[in-house]
Amino acid sequence: MTMRRLALSNKKVRNIPRRLKALAAWSSRFEGYFPDDLTLEQKYSNWKIPVLTTLVEGKQATTAIRKECAQQMINAAHHIRQARPENAIDCRIVTVICLPDMFTSEICIYTNLDYHRGHIPAIDSEHCRTDKSLATEWGLVLPDGMKERGLRYTAEDCDGQPYEAEQWYFGEVD
Repeated sequence: MTMRRLALSNKKVRNIPRRLKALAAWSSRFEGYFPDDLTLEQKYSNWKIPVLTTLVEGKQATTAIRKECAQQMINAAHHIRQARPENAIDCRIVTVICLPDMFTSEICIYTNLDYHRGHIPAIDSEHCRTDKSLATEWGLVLPDGMKERGLRYTAEDCDGQPYEAEQWYFGEVD
């Protein structure tokens, strides 16, 4: 199983092709898979991006690597969506790509529609991005039925300094 790991140094990331191949294998493991233990009380279930921190963040992370990681997350969400049983049709499946903090990206299954709508901004939200598309910019392939919505907001780093951040939602967004 591919694991998430924090990098505690600035050493060069080694074996990038092998790491991306492992991520693609992780994504393909979701083919035919839908968790059978989800309940309405849980509200959601998620999987974080299973990569080394420095693969997607910091000075060594390239747009090409981030693009590949985002595509594999979208593919995994699509596999889960295709495997969704009839009795779970109200569940919403979404990939969240966070920038510049891509290590916090995840795939979510929302079992509660109100909870889903509370996390994903409405299209008329003041923070909703309509001036650009990450899918177009990065050349991401969105399977049929998957939509995109972007959110821009101001966050604070660990020193309290503000910076611009984005969250991109791919999947079942209203």
